[in-house]
Amino acid sequence: MPYSLDWCVPLECITKDELLERIEKNSNFILVDTIGKFDGNRYKIKGATTIPYPEVVDRRRELLEYDEIIIYCTRKRCTASKKVAGALNMLNVPCVKVYEGGIEEWVEYNLPVEEV
Repeated sequence: MPYSLDWCVPLECITKDELLERIEKNSNFILVDTIGKFDGNRYKIKGATTIPYPEVVDRRRELLEYDEIIIYCTRKRCTASKKVAGALNMLNVPCVKVYEGGIEEWVEYNLPVEEV
């Protein structure tokens, strides 16, 4: 008999200003771009590490040396970053957060980017 499960995993989100503060303070965090070149994307937040969202969970050990892991994707409605953060939370990876504004908000405010 088929069944479905609904998962409710709380996610901690940060704003553009909170992310900027971490960057300026040179905090021990990793910023993970889950987009890469998907769907014609050309940019990532300057200093971000690109790990396509299907690979992040398998590469989670790379993230454990940081005090905080911040995941982002395209925009607030994009679910890739939220799926990744939820999966990492369920695997007990500490201090995972989502920057919901994504690359679209970052570019809109003319903040530093680099090509992917």
